[in-house]
Amino acid sequence: MKKKSLLISFFASLLVIIGMFAVSDVTAPAAKLSSDNPIQMNKKKKTITMLTTVNGTYFTQGTRHVIVNSDGTNGNKSLLKTDVQPKQVYKDLKKLGAKPGDNVTKQSKPGTKVKGTKVKVYFVINGKKMRAEKAVQVNGKDVKNLDFKFGGNMAMNNKMKTGCVLCFDSCAVGTVSGSKYGTEYGEHFTGKSSVLPKDGKQVKVIMQVK
Repeated sequence: MKKKSLLISFFASLLVIIGMFAVSDVTAPAAKLSSDNPIQMNKKKKTITMLTTVNGTYFTQGTRHVIVNSDGTNGNKSLLKTDVQPKQVYKDLKKLGAKPGDNVTKQSKPGTKVKGTKVKVYFVINGKKMRAEKAVQVNGKDVKNLDFKFGGNMAMNNKMKTGCVLCFDSCAVGTVSGSKYGTEYGEHFTGKSSVLPKDGKQVKVIMQVK
């Protein structure tokens, strides 16, 4: 009888310990974004959050690149730089159910617009989430909706090694790009210095699959 009682106590204690680990695993906060951990995916919210750094050059000089990997050939040509690789963004978007358009190529007619699953893009500035469009201008004027889509383009991205993650206009290389403006629209986009942090400061960028 005593042996049976001890066994019951043992298994009860074991269940409590297992339960504690299970709760701990569920409630454990996600690791903080850093240069060693620059991207996170949230399947429930269908989001990717990445850490970027502001390039103040493009507050006054036009560009067509929103986010580029720092090691890419276009690493210094974008409004925001990141340590995140385009292939990681591509993989994560597919895991979230997004489908790449893969309809824009280097041979596409000027004005061709990117296709693919819609992706909402947000900047987190001073703890406040806002649509990316609120922080940028086109030809010095506000823009309501850049209509970002998952263009895909992984084969061309790997070949060109530009590091392009997010482009303002439709692009044959960028993983995600804006479909409002067709290919070869040009470098007419600038960041708002009145909204974005100063040059060299960090900004979290959220991509949400719609």
